[in-house]
Amino acid sequence: AAAFAPTVAFKPALRSGASSVNMAMDSSAAAPVIQIFDHRGCSRAPKEYTGKPAKGAEDEMMVKVGMETIVAPEQKASKVLEGTLPILQTK
Repeated sequence: AAAFAPTVAFKPALRSGASSVNMAMDSSAAAPVIQIFDHRGCSRAPKEYTGKPAKGAEDEMMVKVGMETIVAPEQKASKVLEGTLPILQTK
């Protein structure tokens, strides 16, 4: 346990520059999108994965992660906000 304990001379540094946490709002409307592919038992040849086969069940499964721009119509966003805001305000 002593190997992982901070030494007496340890002083945490303040974050600055590239290491700082940026709290600015991201206006790009990009969000992470996770897709799960499960081709087990499917006769269709999988085309999403192009790497070397593992020669097992893993060859029929894949998780794809990426960033996509999410477009939400203003009218729909207003309806969602209208329905959820009263619930959030009661807590």
